[in-house]
Amino acid sequence: MLEIDLFENIENNFVLELLQCMGIKTKTFGKNSRIVKTGSKIDFLGVILDGNAQIIKKDPLGKDVVIENLKTNDIFGHDIVCAGTAKSPVDIISKNNCEVLFLPFEKVVTPCAKLCPHHLKLIKNIMKMISNKNSLLNSKIDIIAQKTTQDKILAFLTTYSKGEKAFSVPYSREEMAKFLCVDRCAMSRELSKMQKNGIIKFHKNSFELCNL
Repeated sequence: MLEIDLFENIENNFVLELLQCMGIKTKTFGKNSRIVKTGSKIDFLGVILDGNAQIIKKDPLGKDVVIENLKTNDIFGHDIVCAGTAKSPVDIISKNNCEVLFLPFEKVVTPCAKLCPHHLKLIKNIMKMISNKNSLLNSKIDIIAQKTTQDKILAFLTTYSKGEKAFSVPYSREEMAKFLCVDRCAMSRELSKMQKNGIIKFHKNSFELCNL
């Protein structure tokens, strides 16, 4: 638990002090468990210590849309508490056994009277994690703004390739379709067409961009 970005540059003994001082707690969730329910009160920041989860929102037609995949070291809940929304507009579902760290928001953002330097480092680390998360969400907006399914797929794969020709994505076909806001069957047909035309190669979650 101590080896996560949240506690970067904070000595382990100070981390333990922070955990005790702020009443930070951890909780384990089984596969397909609801970590956060739509409409529930959010007064905390969450960090995935181990496992994977998904942020899911219903579209106007009632279909599930994958907003984001969460993996170990990812933060969630920040956009809700920082905006003062209080109630969650999304579900967060565990994809496998998942351990989550919950940080009381008010205690995190309000340093104690001593202005402990390790608490200030914690706040700095949280701001860095939020900034990184916003960059990823901006990338998703760019991806789903593409006009055609093929353009969305290419933008998605280019983002996850990080400049590498061969790479893997952390999504199943169903999850990928939800992320791209497209029909799964239509997306699968487009993937096959792109492979036939020599644009990409793929096997399950492994992809290769042939033009790189």
